[in-house]
Amino acid sequence: MSDTLKILQLRLDGLAETMQQTLLRCAVSPVVREGADASCALFSPRGEVLALAEAIPLLLGALPGSVRAILDAYPAETMQPGDIFVTNDPFSGGTHLPDIAVVQPVFAEARLVALSASLLHHQDIGSTRAGSVPPDATEIFHEGLRLPPLQAGRAGRFDPAFERLIRAASRVPDVVVGDLETQLAAGFRAAEGVRRLAGEAGAESFLAACDAMLDRAEAATVARLSELPAGPFAGEDELDPVAGLGPCAARVSLRFEAGRMIADFHGSSPQVAAPVNCVRSGPLSATFYGLLTLLDDGALRNGGVLRCLDLRLPEASVVNAAPPAAVNARMNMVRCITSALLQALAHADGARMPAANSGMSYVIAFSGTDDAGQRFLSTEIVAGGAGGGPRADGCSAISTDVGNAMNISAEALESLVPMRLLSAEIRRGSGGPGQFRGGDGAKRVYEALTDGIAASIRGERFSRVAQGAHGGVAPKGSAVTVLRVDGGREELTARSAITLNRGDRVVIESSGGAGYGPPA
Repeated sequence: MSDTLKILQLRLDGLAETMQQTLLRCAVSPVVREGADASCALFSPRGEVLALAEAIPLLLGALPGSVRAILDAYPAETMQPGDIFVTNDPFSGGTHLPDIAVVQPVFAEARLVALSASLLHHQDIGSTRAGSVPPDATEIFHEGLRLPPLQAGRAGRFDPAFERLIRAASRVPDVVVGDLETQLAAGFRAAEGVRRLAGEAGAESFLAACDAMLDRAEAATVARLSELPAGPFAGEDELDPVAGLGPCAARVSLRFEAGRMIADFHGSSPQVAAPVNCVRSGPLSATFYGLLTLLDDGALRNGGVLRCLDLRLPEASVVNAAPPAAVNARMNMVRCITSALLQALAHADGARMPAANSGMSYVIAFSGTDDAGQRFLSTEIVAGGAGGGPRADGCSAISTDVGNAMNISAEALESLVPMRLLSAEIRRGSGGPGQFRGGDGAKRVYEALTDGIAASIRGERFSRVAQGAHGGVAPKGSAVTVLRVDGGREELTARSAITLNRGDRVVIESSGGAGYGPPA
């Protein structure tokens, strides 16, 4: 590999990571500052990924679609220095409505040389429930403000009209606008670095080197995929059943032909009237992640890898929803897709692939009005366990595969909402037994400190859990229990909306990872 191209990739990766750290250090909302629910990347003027931050693959896989949608609406040759573009439309490359992408063109020597892009989970952009993740939504119109690809600013600042629109839609407008400004700042940091890089060799030479870098990644991916048996290799997984809904299953067939990976998801379930559907960015994130796991250490990781992917999706399905489908709880469907994909990859390259991860995470939003009459809102993410591997046990209470979010600390939660985190611990024994055990899930216990707290809870793996590999055993399922102050007890379902009063407690228990190999 050319040392020059490797160095260029490392320098661009460093700039993407600088963007990421700017978001995590300067964001207003704790789900970003503490939970790391954001991602950054750099793109070529054609919309190909140049560099990725070490962030959440679930979001990084969504950025190519968002950037492509913006370029379709605003061609590169019409962009000017200081322009700002945004979108959160799931049906135009996005994920779900709280994830707003901010894209900024980068110029050097009066030429467009790159695009900076960030995706951040915003605390509230409307919807029927605070936090914009309503578990009872049945169509996109229940889920909040939908922004098609649009120009939201010029000369490096958001337009006042755009800011008024955001403020009118949100229950916590200062938080959302503050986080959008943080995304701008992250883009400015990256632009400075890209201009320095382009200035060292000249804009023309920089663009040529980026193209060569993409070509090199493509060539390495073609060579690696050509080593694998042709297949086909099948995998499938399914979400927990819900009364009144049809099945929610992801099915994939993988084939390797002429250095390309063909991922065909036909056979997956039709979309349903619940927010568990995902759009194209979901399977793209999962397959991009799967491709990266196949590459050797030291391989360039950029959009050249994606040139080797042929993604085939059924229309109006749970893996490729069509309007007006609800999609806010799409995370666990993407995890389901990833689990199916990893099963197929385990058949193709079994010596490297571990048993299935928990395939779930909780997203919990607490909102209401405190005793002083002030509105509060906070969202957090609770992870499960990793699957056991060919040589080691899985990790416990960790975000896995397409997720990379962090558990939020008690101090951060309690400073924002009148809730007390009574305990946060490993859920011992919840991982699947095996020669190498699956990692355990997490257990967190919350207590309400005031009346009327609305809690939206989105989880998965209550009844359908990850399956063990090569004789390994499945883990325990997830659970949510409400312990009322009057002694009552309620067992909740995977997607629930409840009201908590002073003294009520909520016990969150996540599923573990599956075991690898027969238990001793």
